[in-house]
Amino acid sequence: MLKIAAEGIGPRLAAAACLIGGASSAQSSCQRVAPQAARATQKYLSQSQGLHKKLVIKDHYEFDQKVINSDNPVIVNFHAEWCDPCKILTPKMLELLENSNEIDLAVIDVETNLDLVETFEVKAVPAVLAFRNGVVVDKFIGLVDANSIETLIDKLKRKQQQKQ
Repeated sequence: MLKIAAEGIGPRLAAAACLIGGASSAQSSCQRVAPQAARATQKYLSQSQGLHKKLVIKDHYEFDQKVINSDNPVIVNFHAEWCDPCKILTPKMLELLENSNEIDLAVIDVETNLDLVETFEVKAVPAVLAFRNGVVVDKFIGLVDANSIETLIDKLKRKQQQKQ
C-alpha cells in the first residue's frame, strides 16, 4: 500500500473521473491514464492479498494452483457450513495467521468438493492438512486448542525460514 501512495494519487483520481464522467474530452485522458490506474490497482490488490491469506478453493484445479503449486506453505481447512467446530476453528486459524506473510490458509467446503475429500481421505470435519511444496507435512482432525494450531504454524515457519 505504501508503494501505491508513493506513486501518487493523480492517476487513480483521473481513473475515477473516467468512470464517473462521460465527457469526450475526458475520454482521451482516460485512455492515457487507465493503464496506469489498472497497474496501480493490480499492485495494490496483490499486496493486500498478504493481509487476507484466506484462499477459498472451489475445485481441484484451484487446489492445484493455490495449494500444490504455492511457494508458501499452506494450511488447508476442510470444513462444512453445518459443522459447529468448523465455525470456531476457521476464525481462530485466521486470527493466528493474521500477522504471517509466510503461510496461507485454504478453506475447502467438503459438500462442494467431494473429489478433494476423496483424494485426501477426509472422514470427519474439521480436518486440517499442512502442505509444503505440494506435500502433506502435518495434519489434525477435529477442534484443537490454539496452542496446537500455533505449534503447527511455528513448525511451518521454521521450515520456511530454513529453506531461505
